[in-house]
Amino acid sequence: MNSMNLSSRTIVIIAVVGVLLIAGGFIFAQAVPLLFPPEASAEAKQVDDLFRILLIIGGAIFLLVQGLLVFSVWRFRAKPGDTSEGIVLHGNTTLEIVWTAIPAVIVFVLTILSYQVFVSIQSPKEGEVQIQATAARFNWSFTYAAPISIFPETVDVKTLPESVQEDLADDNALTITSQELHTFVGQPVEMVMQPRDVIHALWIPAFRIKQDVIPGRITNVRFTPTLANTPDEPTYPIRCAELCGANHGMMTSVVIVHPDQAAFNAWIIPLMDAVLHPPTDPVIVGHNLLASNVYPCFTCHTLNIDAVQPWAGNIGPSLNGIGDRAVGSRAAATGLSGPDYVYQSVHDPTAFLVPGYGPLMPNLGLDDCKIRAIVAYLGTQTESGTPAYTIDTEAYARDCGGASAAEATAEATAESTLSAESTSESTLSAESTVEATSAVTSESTAEATTASTEATSAPTASTIEATSAPAEVTAAPTRDATAEATVGG
Repeated sequence: MNSMNLSSRTIVIIAVVGVLLIAGGFIFAQAVPLLFPPEASAEAKQVDDLFRILLIIGGAIFLLVQGLLVFSVWRFRAKPGDTSEGIVLHGNTTLEIVWTAIPAVIVFVLTILSYQVFVSIQSPKEGEVQIQATAARFNWSFTYAAPISIFPETVDVKTLPESVQEDLADDNALTITSQELHTFVGQPVEMVMQPRDVIHALWIPAFRIKQDVIPGRITNVRFTPTLANTPDEPTYPIRCAELCGANHGMMTSVVIVHPDQAAFNAWIIPLMDAVLHPPTDPVIVGHNLLASNVYPCFTCHTLNIDAVQPWAGNIGPSLNGIGDRAVGSRAAATGLSGPDYVYQSVHDPTAFLVPGYGPLMPNLGLDDCKIRAIVAYLGTQTESGTPAYTIDTEAYARDCGGASAAEATAEATAESTLSAESTSESTLSAESTVEATSAVTSESTAEATTASTEATSAPTASTIEATSAPAEVTAAPTRDATAEATVGG
């Protein structure tokens, strides 16, 4: 009878302890996630739900082990003056089976739950869009396909730059690139990722996603944003979770989740406008490309590109004064002209190495027009402020889009002629004599010819002035204008 009472009491104690352990696990599960970033995606909720189950089980086991440890220290402590040996136990088969079977069952259940979550977050979603992510030491860039149909103005494709027409030919969408990741609530996204150099890892804590970006492979990860940014959470941080070099800590970006597609379109349309109507001056284009921070140049080089936030990299050589060095010491060392040296250095970063620096710069995969624009801008980086060299702006306008100088001349000539005809008609109405008409017509014709000639020569002069005024060009674009004029140009 006593043994039965003892067994019943033991069972009650075990049951009570079990309930307390499970309750403690629930407390762990509710308390620990409070330290985490907000759940900003559908995948984040699934991951957190699974993690709460892990915390319940882990918390209960932790309390059990620590409770047994404390109980054993107290219950089986040596009595004062007791120097005898402890009790020798030879094990308990039933107990060993129990403590082996229970963890096996737990691991099996967790494996099934984890697999279900993995399949769910990796499965394609209806209405999913692709965003290309490119990793390069030490920067992220994100490329979108923006349908031309969302552009508010009618676009005559035939008048667009050839490169833009080629871009639209495949899917009638513009290629837009930004240094920040933009999306909107409820839009399923597939991130397709590639690196330009070494292994990186995309980590967005608020979305609970982390995926390696491996050279020679295309990796992907999916998410659906559910929580737009708020004043308390204006952005969600992006980190590189794989040590990738000396400036690994600088490889950061942000996610901006817009409340709806209309807000997203309001962000991307100005970038589309910059692609459809690019500046004609390559110096401005080059400045905008570099100041956008789409490319990782700012993480390694020093350059006074922006008075508010100049580049402060310490891995590569300074680009301040690069124009002087390109036509001086570097031209003498390589045998190339200044612009050819800068072009080759951007096109093939390992072709020429500045003394004291290793081959760390990745090949950015820039097209010819972007490189020429960057070359034009870097030519303005001189001590005196006078460009060290210029590029052929006529050839740039012809090859890379924007109104050519010839087109600008024709337009100016037409405007002058119209102005002259208007003056002639006004004079005829006031004078109403044949002689006055003849005189005015003759004079107006002469003036129109003179105005036309001046207008014909004006674009070339303005091009030279724009090229030779780097200080003004450099100061002009604001950070917002830079972001707008970044992409795909």
